[in-house]
Amino acid sequence: MERSAKDVRMETFESFKEVFASAPIRLMSRTVSAMRAMGYGDLASAIGDLDWQTVPEDDPEDPNLHHDWQNLLDAAFGHVDGWLNQLGAHPLGYNLDSIGFPAVTGAWSGLWSNQLGIDFRNEPYSPPQIVVFHGGNQALQASLLGVAEARRNRVGGNSPATMLVPVPTFSCPLDQMALQGMQVVLLPPGRDDMDPHPADLDQVPDGVDIDGVYLMPVNNPTGRTLPPAQMRAFVDAVLARWPHAGIILDSVYVRMHPRYRELLAWYLEDPRYQESVLFIDSLSKSHGVTGLRAGAIPTRSSALRNGITRYAQNIMAGPSNAMQAVMLSLLAPFALGDSELAEHRIRLSLRIGRHLQRRRRLLMRDAFDRFGQFMAEEQPLLPDPATFDWEGSMYAVPKLSSMCREMADKGGFSPTVTFYLETGIGGVPLEGFCRNPNLERHGLVVNRDSERLKAFQQEARKYVRLSFGMTPPPRER
Repeated sequence: MERSAKDVRMETFESFKEVFASAPIRLMSRTVSAMRAMGYGDLASAIGDLDWQTVPEDDPEDPNLHHDWQNLLDAAFGHVDGWLNQLGAHPLGYNLDSIGFPAVTGAWSGLWSNQLGIDFRNEPYSPPQIVVFHGGNQALQASLLGVAEARRNRVGGNSPATMLVPVPTFSCPLDQMALQGMQVVLLPPGRDDMDPHPADLDQVPDGVDIDGVYLMPVNNPTGRTLPPAQMRAFVDAVLARWPHAGIILDSVYVRMHPRYRELLAWYLEDPRYQESVLFIDSLSKSHGVTGLRAGAIPTRSSALRNGITRYAQNIMAGPSNAMQAVMLSLLAPFALGDSELAEHRIRLSLRIGRHLQRRRRLLMRDAFDRFGQFMAEEQPLLPDPATFDWEGSMYAVPKLSSMCREMADKGGFSPTVTFYLETGIGGVPLEGFCRNPNLERHGLVVNRDSERLKAFQQEARKYVRLSFGMTPPPRER
């Protein structure tokens, strides 16, 4: 008897289950990609990679995007040797400061100054304000080490640093905190939209000393944009209670956002922010080069950059020159001061962001049209649950129906896995963005006994996080 698509999905999922037990995003992505390789039309909607080759050459909304994006990447990757020679006098050696060649950090400086109106500069004989890393994840690792070192400098090394993390949040940082032995306060939201709010801080018990906070202006997993005034109010409330706290703002989606300049403008309005805040940036999303691993930390914080610089100099020992050469090519207009070409590059990033929003709109509409019985009537995490078009990233978090959850209980699977087996749409449980098994295993969750946190994590099982970077958009009907 011929096996059904559901049977093949189940077999494929089980074959990868043990290998990727600690990385649910990669488990579902590998399952979906294996199914597509076998000729099934499953949607690769679990992980946020994106590829210019999946943009239709006759895309009805932006028919030149495929061509313009390809040209940008061809010039960078096809002429790496030429760009290597632009790094410095000894392009096969490494930058002696190990923080990035001056041409590259200067390009990042120009990018932030031109697009976001915020100046970060590496001046001779002064501590750096920009450090280059292999992608946003390594920049985050360095940021956490910066927070930990700032705590040791402040109170000594007898106890670990404590991070405050509003959930849902990106899953990788939680595991990095566990690997570094940090204590974590997981802060559940107080509103249906799950956006962080200053009032949520009332949940943190008196006597808990917060050393750092991890936040996102554009949330991964939800794809929602945190209003700038609400972000600032949250940061103000944190600093009012813990003036020494370092604020890590993971900003990799900001430069793709239509209101990019507005989202971080508050940073310049109070000297406290410049001492407490560091930003994480990356070219992975804005240029579609996740495999390049190209990221940076811009910050003026004297307390945080000590650990970051030591990590860059003594552990990373300098970012790869090949990566920096491609990075320099992609950011060349900002290094050279070519304002017209710089504006073209900014618009290209916005076009890539808009294309990803269009994918989300079309694929979400298709999913609701075909599999509406698996979706709940109320969708509190979708800013636009009718046309599925809103500002932000490529992510969306629909709530699954009671029917889907009942099927999951009967089958012994999570609602998300049941949703995939029935529909071929591969997502990740929102619950995985609200907890971390390694933090729990080592007893590192400060508020692990919180009934509110437990109730929220249980509620999060009703939601599935989808991403639309690798699935070509369907044609408009």
